[in-house]
Amino acid sequence: MLNRLQFFAVEIKKIKMKSIQLLILFILLITLSNRLYGQEIKLIALIHSALANSGNIRAVRTDIEIAKLQTSSAYQKYLPDLSLSYNYRYNAIIPTQIIPVGQFNPIPTDEKRPIKFGTEWQQNSGLNLFQPLIDFSIKSRVAESRINEKLKNNDAASAERDLKLEVIKSYTNIWLREEQLHSAELDTLRTSRTKELFTVKSKEGKVLKTEVNKAILNHNNALSNYRAVSSSLTREKIYMGFLTGISLENLLDGTFDFSPFSEDLLKTGNSDPLLDSIPSVKSLRIRAELLEQQKQSERMKHTPTIGFEGFLGANQFTDTFNPILSDSWYGSSYVGLSFRFQILSGSSIKNRVNQLKLEVKGLQYSLDDEMNSVSNKILLLMEEIKQIEYQAGLSKQNIKLLEENLSLNQDRFDKGQINAYDLISDEIDFQKELSKFNEKRAELVYKQIELINNSGDLSSFIDNLRKNEL
Repeated sequence: MLNRLQFFAVEIKKIKMKSIQLLILFILLITLSNRLYGQEIKLIALIHSALANSGNIRAVRTDIEIAKLQTSSAYQKYLPDLSLSYNYRYNAIIPTQIIPVGQFNPIPTDEKRPIKFGTEWQQNSGLNLFQPLIDFSIKSRVAESRINEKLKNNDAASAERDLKLEVIKSYTNIWLREEQLHSAELDTLRTSRTKELFTVKSKEGKVLKTEVNKAILNHNNALSNYRAVSSSLTREKIYMGFLTGISLENLLDGTFDFSPFSEDLLKTGNSDPLLDSIPSVKSLRIRAELLEQQKQSERMKHTPTIGFEGFLGANQFTDTFNPILSDSWYGSSYVGLSFRFQILSGSSIKNRVNQLKLEVKGLQYSLDDEMNSVSNKILLLMEEIKQIEYQAGLSKQNIKLLEENLSLNQDRFDKGQINAYDLISDEIDFQKELSKFNEKRAELVYKQIELINNSGDLSSFIDNLRKNEL
């Protein structure tokens, strides 16, 4: 009996040594592959690549350029307006005027005669010039264009923020999947060792066939989980390639730098949101500013305008159709100061201004509601993060305890102090707790990212990433 126990102990040691050697070899292969394959991949580089690759970002930046051109076009209203006019017409009925011809006699009389002025055929051509000197409506339209440009810039910033956030989320998923993959590797090695141990003992008649089958099932579940996590990691890298335009081969071969997560860059204690950094709030403020300026523009429509105008041209008068008849052209020109003041108009400016006032009031209500919503969401997220951190901390302690129990029970099982079912139950409990911890950690990271985004700290987070690269 003693010899059989000694033989069994030697076999167990061989199995343990074999498992340890396989584990060391596996770790060395992973380390070597990381050295042989692609370069280090940093989060900030992925963000820059995504911004350069996104067609939507290029589209909103095009909108900014269009808005700038519209502002430039509004400015050009201050430039001189020079035009060339020409017309050739036939006067079917020549205008007639009543002339007091009697007044031209040496002795004036009241005699009057109808006299036609003009000819049947007439040409007019010349240059018209108008230079605005004072026009408050132009200034108001320029201000509108500037505000609209700010609105387009905010739209672009919002689109860029959404893309940056999507890249950060995908990067976080890759980090979590790789952590889960590492845990799945260790889990697979542990269940493999248990399966081998049960197989050996089954041949010696010390373990029931049902216990061996249970160990095999447990190992198969570990393999299935490893395969699922590996596939999920690959899919996430495919999505990252779609966002950034980086080839899948480089993402699969490269080594990701996950220091932003290890250095607690995701933590923020800012309970007061940076409202000017939140696109939804900023957009409402700019839209309210635009409406206020439109009110001003409406009022400027009836303000006086002063400008310089001039004309230089010639007119032709003929009784027959002859466009090139000589000595029939007569010059014409004038220069002067133009003043215009609108007294009555078919449209009601007061009514339009009142409409804009109501729109501003409605936007202000929306702005107040949005700011309250942002503040409320931040407080809720901070409370959720505290709760998840507490649960994750307990789960981490449980994992250490279960891992310790599993190691002790493996030794006890080797000594025959517990049965196989107890050991397998410990493995299952350990796997469940590890899965629970991974879920809590993922939930924690997602909530931290959401808090950074909702509090307007995303730009600061990215700036910190840049500083860490220096």
